[in-house]
Amino acid sequence: RQRRPRIKKMVVVFAALVTPLLSTFAPAPRSTQQAQLGTTRHVGSLPHVVRHPPARSALDPALVEASTVSGAAALGGSLDPALAEASAASGAATLGGIGGLLSNPALLSNPAIAAAGVGLVVVATAVRDYLEAPLGAPYPANAKGYDPAAADRFYRARLPKVAARLLRLGWLTFGFNAKLALDFAAYKRAGSPEGEPWPNEADRGREALALATQLGPTFIKLAQALSIRTDLIPEAYALELRQLQDAVPPFPSTQAKEILASELGLPGGAAALASTFRSLSTEPLAAASIGQVYRGTLHDGRTVAVKVQRPAILDEIGLDLYLLRLLTPLQTRISNAVNRLPTYDADIASAQALVDEWGRGFVAETDYLYEADNTESFAEAMARRGLGAVTSPAVVRELSSSRVLVTEWVDGTRLDLDASPDVPRLCGVAINAYLTMLLDTGVLHCDPHPGNLLRTTDGKLCILDWGMTLEVPSNLQYALLEFIAHLNVEDYDAVPQDFINLGFSPEGVSAERLKASGITDGLSFAFRQLSAGGGPKKIAERVEGELKQRYGAELSGPELEKKAQAELLAAMEAQLASEGVDVKGVTNVMEEVSRRNRELFALPPYVLYVARAFSTLEGIGLSSDPDYSIVQETLPYISRRIMSDPSPRTAGALETFVFGDVKDDRTARVLSPKRVETLLQGARKYAAATAAVDGADPTLLQPLDTEAAADALLDTLQTPSPLQALVVEQLTLVLAASSRQLWSRLRDASPRVELAGGEDRSLLGLLVDPLGLFRASRLVENDERDHKALEAARRLVEAASSLVGGAPADATAGPDGEGAANAEAAALARALVRKAWERREHIPAISRLFLVEALDQTAARLGRGR
Repeated sequence: RQRRPRIKKMVVVFAALVTPLLSTFAPAPRSTQQAQLGTTRHVGSLPHVVRHPPARSALDPALVEASTVSGAAALGGSLDPALAEASAASGAATLGGIGGLLSNPALLSNPAIAAAGVGLVVVATAVRDYLEAPLGAPYPANAKGYDPAAADRFYRARLPKVAARLLRLGWLTFGFNAKLALDFAAYKRAGSPEGEPWPNEADRGREALALATQLGPTFIKLAQALSIRTDLIPEAYALELRQLQDAVPPFPSTQAKEILASELGLPGGAAALASTFRSLSTEPLAAASIGQVYRGTLHDGRTVAVKVQRPAILDEIGLDLYLLRLLTPLQTRISNAVNRLPTYDADIASAQALVDEWGRGFVAETDYLYEADNTESFAEAMARRGLGAVTSPAVVRELSSSRVLVTEWVDGTRLDLDASPDVPRLCGVAINAYLTMLLDTGVLHCDPHPGNLLRTTDGKLCILDWGMTLEVPSNLQYALLEFIAHLNVEDYDAVPQDFINLGFSPEGVSAERLKASGITDGLSFAFRQLSAGGGPKKIAERVEGELKQRYGAELSGPELEKKAQAELLAAMEAQLASEGVDVKGVTNVMEEVSRRNRELFALPPYVLYVARAFSTLEGIGLSSDPDYSIVQETLPYISRRIMSDPSPRTAGALETFVFGDVKDDRTARVLSPKRVETLLQGARKYAAATAAVDGADPTLLQPLDTEAAADALLDTLQTPSPLQALVVEQLTLVLAASSRQLWSRLRDASPRVELAGGEDRSLLGLLVDPLGLFRASRLVENDERDHKALEAARRLVEAASSLVGGAPADATAGPDGEGAANAEAAALARALVRKAWERREHIPAISRLFLVEALDQTAARLGRGR
């Protein structure tokens, strides 16, 4: 009995001491989280964050102290005013809690408890000071700074802080994950109703938003990327996470302005900013994961956006990247175990390589001078290429540093929130701009979330936030160009070699081995689905429809899945058997095929950035058009690029596009009219989408101007390029076939002459070839290729007449089905003759090209014989 009060007191001591320590890792109360986020309204190009009550960090010492004090008071203690004042001054939440305990006279009367309390104060203070001391970063903040080996050495020497961060991450995410597990269990108990969300989805979306802000910049980045992918996460989650695109909780403006003054070299601190800025907004107009933006006016009258980096941002990012890399092997094993797959060393190495690639970009983003370089380079590159519809902010170099970026202010609204009728055109502009970066300039913007894509007041697309980019070397650009061209024309037999060129297969893997793996069949199916548009949701619906058509409409989802798995297993067994494997001796066919495929395929790290950029753009497109197809949107750029690029490597992509699978047989290939028309339409769409705004309806393709069309054709004939060679080849073929056809018609129409011996010949043939040496020659008789060339020419003239005049293609055909006797074709012909005469100084050089090609084709015809 006498020991019970003592035990009770010890429990009180323990509770009072443990509560503040746990509060270091505990998530902030919901009211605090919502105070951090506030509400958002858009004014011009950036949101104004309205906070009520004032925002505080989830780890604000005053908040922690308040919770500690209330905990101590609940245990019966009263806070000593002197200790409370000292605690508040130093932000010592733990000291406040313990001070409240020690001020209790009942406890102070026991010397042992008082001594233990003082000792615990000393220990808690030391622990707190260690954990709150600046951690530092293991590498510098620049584009080449990220170094996982340096991070490993750095954090191994600071394991207590690593453990504290890991414990905090676990503490914050455990409750959320537990709730998700309970929701899933409830969903399963309800029979997994198709089309119905899990229980409590709206609540979980709000919790996910609060959780992302608490976890820090690394996880905010991830949440921003997911916020527009409603095909990957529920709509309720996406709606909440979209607030992070431009409304991340800010850090104190007093701190931001001190950083700004320090970076500008102003000795008077924040008070001296008036010497540089005529005005500067009191609070940030937008906050992001790495920095926040203020609006200011310089003394020369320019309005500017001032981006100030969060303090010690690299410390947080570096530690989180280290933990992600540390946890990647565990996550890979768990993921494979869930999918009932074995885990190989290559799986872990590939996953860690992806983390490293993302880490490189994220660390580079903390260097604002690197971002300034990228911003200026992009604007210059777009201007050189005549892409007047896309731009980036102008950098104010003299006021920018590694932690501060000042650019001229851009008035506009977020692309995904703008209601202007030209937004669909600007979505096309965005795709073309990103393809230009990926396949031409070689610097890809890797952070295209909707908050970074603005429609300016003059109808242009402005791309913001150039901190995270990917350098794309020239050989990779052409490999990607060839790959996209092959997919667009469904030349899947060329894809295995594309995979090797792109680095998707390890050293030593041949194209033949890739073909034998069945990759072409899988790609054919996947690309057909992607081309149809609609994103993963509609692809899943179409796949289910195809499976029901194949296996039975009455089957449920799980039953269809079993049928598909059985068919897949049979295909895998057939594949193994074709490779000489005794299928009966294989205990797990799927595992064996998976192992073999891992030997054939490897995911290069750059794919992470490319996939992120284009999946974000696809998400924006799907938000305005549920049937949006990003594959179809790549066609305009690809069409323009392969028609204008002088590189010999482009020739293969162009030939694939217009000839198909006969491209390598120069003695048999003929232009495909349908493919050429697709190519021309794509080039027109590119020109319409990327031209400077002129007030015309951007969704309509205007008829081509005959003068411009004639100039374009003559420019092609004058400029050495793959397109020039192709046009000369096919025009020579058509002119020769037309000449032979004309000769045959004239000969057949001429009077007949009966010669001695009963031989019957045309009079024209007798006059031109008295000896009859060429009567049976291929030089005067059209073959199958010639007939195809003439038919292709007829259809292409019809298509050209339609493009020039805007008339339907079938309205251009003459009564005999050949030629195009309409006003547009005649106008184009007259323009060509006039333009050719104006450029008559180039006629000799062009004539030589046709003469050489004609001789080559003649030699080839004679070499083939009849």
